[in-house]
Amino acid sequence: MSSLTPSSVLGQARKRLQGSTGARFWRALEELADDPVFRRELGDAVPQLASVMSMDRRHFLQLLGASLAFGGLAACSGPPGGKLVPWISQPNGMTPGVPQFYATALAYGGDVLGVLVESRDGRPTKLEGNPQHPASFGATGPLPQAAVLELWDPDRSQQPLHRGHADSWDAFAQVAAKLRMDCGQDGSGLYVLSGRLQSPTSMAQRDALLHRFPGASWHEYEPVADDNAEQGAQLAFGKPMVSRYHIEHADVILSLEADFLGDMPGRVAHARAFAGRRDPSSPMSRLYVAEATPSLTGSMADHRWTLRSADIAVFARELATELGVNGSKAIGGSGVSAARVKAVAADLLAHRGSSLVMAGESQPPPVHALAHVLNEHLGNAGKTVDYLEGNPRSSGNLADLCMALRRDDVETLIVLESNIAYSAPADLPFAELLQDVPQLIHWGLYVDETAALADWHLPATHTLENWSDLRAQDGTTSVVQPLIAPLYQGRSVHELLALLMGDTTQDGLSIVQQHWQATLGDADAAAWQHSLGRGIALAAPAAAMPPPTQREFLAGWQPARQPDDALELTFRPDPTVWDGRYANNGWLQELPKPLTQLTWSNAALISPALAATYALHNGDVITLEHGGSKLEAPVWIMPGQAGRSITVHLGYGRRAAGRVGSNLGFDAYPLRSSAQAWAAQGVTITKTGRSVELAGTQQHFQMEAPAPVREVTLAQLMAEPDIVGRDNVTPPSFYPQQPPGEYAWGMTVDLNACIGCKGCSIACQAENNIPVVGADQVRREREMHWIRVDRYYAGSPENPSIHHQPVPCMHCEHAPCELVCPVGATVHDQEGLNVQVYNRCIGTRFCSNNCPYKVRRFNFLQFSDLTTESLKAQRNPDVSVRNRGVMEKCTYCIQRIEEAHITADKAQRRIADGDIVTACQAACPTQAIRFGDISDPHSEVAKAKASPRRYDLLAELNTRPRTSYLAAVRNPNPALGDDA
Repeated sequence: MSSLTPSSVLGQARKRLQGSTGARFWRALEELADDPVFRRELGDAVPQLASVMSMDRRHFLQLLGASLAFGGLAACSGPPGGKLVPWISQPNGMTPGVPQFYATALAYGGDVLGVLVESRDGRPTKLEGNPQHPASFGATGPLPQAAVLELWDPDRSQQPLHRGHADSWDAFAQVAAKLRMDCGQDGSGLYVLSGRLQSPTSMAQRDALLHRFPGASWHEYEPVADDNAEQGAQLAFGKPMVSRYHIEHADVILSLEADFLGDMPGRVAHARAFAGRRDPSSPMSRLYVAEATPSLTGSMADHRWTLRSADIAVFARELATELGVNGSKAIGGSGVSAARVKAVAADLLAHRGSSLVMAGESQPPPVHALAHVLNEHLGNAGKTVDYLEGNPRSSGNLADLCMALRRDDVETLIVLESNIAYSAPADLPFAELLQDVPQLIHWGLYVDETAALADWHLPATHTLENWSDLRAQDGTTSVVQPLIAPLYQGRSVHELLALLMGDTTQDGLSIVQQHWQATLGDADAAAWQHSLGRGIALAAPAAAMPPPTQREFLAGWQPARQPDDALELTFRPDPTVWDGRYANNGWLQELPKPLTQLTWSNAALISPALAATYALHNGDVITLEHGGSKLEAPVWIMPGQAGRSITVHLGYGRRAAGRVGSNLGFDAYPLRSSAQAWAAQGVTITKTGRSVELAGTQQHFQMEAPAPVREVTLAQLMAEPDIVGRDNVTPPSFYPQQPPGEYAWGMTVDLNACIGCKGCSIACQAENNIPVVGADQVRREREMHWIRVDRYYAGSPENPSIHHQPVPCMHCEHAPCELVCPVGATVHDQEGLNVQVYNRCIGTRFCSNNCPYKVRRFNFLQFSDLTTESLKAQRNPDVSVRNRGVMEKCTYCIQRIEEAHITADKAQRRIADGDIVTACQAACPTQAIRFGDISDPHSEVAKAKASPRRYDLLAELNTRPRTSYLAAVRNPNPALGDDA
């Protein structure tokens, strides 16, 4: 434990910053304060392996993620039932071992994304973005990459359960027939609860069910949804509308706690558009962000201001008054200085028609309405933002269903893939009310907390196993096609609804096709096949609508000011497990969260100042209390957190998530109410005196680099174009230059484009069969990711600028690891790759000790599961599965390089630029990563390396890395000056 108190940390940090010149990058407060105990901890050797080897195998397996836990408990869940029949003759168009790609779509994390799924001999093994889909443009980000592990999860529900005992679909068909008879013509007493419907076919089936049973009721609920945005649109326009942002046209953006790069729908397309406007060689956009807790969007801001979530509404009203919006009168007290308000208003006015104001879901509906009014006032409507008519919602919301349950009106409740017993707000006690429902039917992927209360639990098919369709945020509709027959006895929601209604057609494909035939009329088979091939449905994208704007609400709305010393509790979806639905995914659990770098748990995020006030350290457990409810949570001190704001992430504390995701972290839902779903005012905290060790990675693999991240302002770059690259001088060396090969592979990472989402880390894990190790091993600094994304701060702990830096193997020309390997396991090939020969490695770890970049990983234990059948089907057959006792690292996806070699050799040509796309490069939403032949001056990577922003990490060591970086560029408003 650090020897410093929170107060002394802040004091020493400020002292070290005073009088310093240039940016000082730091990763933790202890590092900034230069705590001597912390320095000794960094210098300690890795704990003795003997202490790990004495660990009981069963205890060890309990701590591991999906990739290992599935193997240790394989006996609990065998491979799919039925016989596997080999092909007698090879299907047409399929070559053994050669991957094929199929276009489909995924609903994930509140968004819809078009993807291409890699299938190897009928096995889905990897996902890539669909370049023809406007929601992805060929990228994915982190969450979709883990969908393939979810498909092969043996913890998925495998057969129908009747009161907890195995049953059959035939038996349930009899229950459905009786239900139809009991409902008669009216259907009174029949209630359906679903998540937010994003499938046109599901919406049509919902309407058909309500038409057939007019007395029935259908309700929708998403724990993390855009309800405030919809209500704000109703205030501003008088009818439901969906905003469609055109960030590529925005010169100035103001985010009112809108994390459009992190958790808003359309975030992958938004990231691509935003990165396209951050190129300093073309007109560069400017981003202002006001938020309570650091976000991916805030980390990319030119100006970021930390405010309590409740004070952002006050700031928005002040800005509207400054802009001269009729009916707006500022009340003051937001915490933003008058100079800042004037500067932002002037910048927005100077860019009329090319500015953009965005409000986040955490803000109340009037702030969303005010953002619409501001965009209309600034002439942005129809240019940087337009509007689509929203999907028609169901007949009721969650509160209506709760009232019906309390009145005993509900005779049969059908819950469609919603874990309402876990995720309901605290004032709607569904976990208690569901126990009194006469007949509860649950359909979902897992036997979760809600399924445990159901009379019937019905297994759902995975998205990669069923036919469906999905509508993206921008109105693009995609056909969802299966890549594999259902592994278990699951059925799609369309098949379940058809069974419940007694339809003659109960096949998923036929149901979807009939819907589109009814919608589009005479669509021939060729058009259907073309739609499947492109991944976009036959219907044209929804057209933008010119909405009327009403401002009457402004006269009667004044945001409530909170006392300066009041504490607020804000809720956010977790960056990896979202609202809890991905809790059983080991890849996502072990992926360090972008801003906190925590794994396998959540924490209460507090500011350094609040930590000093209450004398709290990382891991100290506090009691949070609000509205008569309380819970205990460990704290994590977060630089850049608003001083009187505490943030908790949803999705943890699951009790029935599966063997991987259960009993991790704390459940934040008991403090969340339907009236204050995103920010609760007046929370109190109390120290418990206890502490826990969280599995964080923010100080792992520290490089001791003097300037790992380089940042300049646009003005500095324009005045001195060589300000970054003037030191790019290759020192002389005693070692001979490596002989050139036919190709020279290299990479660049543009830190000005990287948003830190960590899609590259998890894509690399999916591509290269990288195992997870579990929270205990992460605490020992033994995570296995081949590409890590370091997070750095610069400036004061209260409001620092935030930077992200992906760090793969550098593939050094003068690689320090190669010199010390006693068995030649790490060698240099003729094309410049630092190659790891696993069969030679004897585990000395000399190479890891000699690597200044700390990018080599060692299999201390048998992390790779070699027995579970379902995981064997998930793995990439082109990449070996490593055993215990060997070193592994990034290979620049050598399997993809060799595949390109074979293809080019067959065609008797050179490998063309763009033929090879590494896994990290493919997943990156912002195209921050470039890879190719640096000996080809016309290649994209060679052009990037010629940029004046290019620099090499630890260049002074003369390792001559093949991976280079482009410095980050900020575009601050010169009018703000010292008040930035």
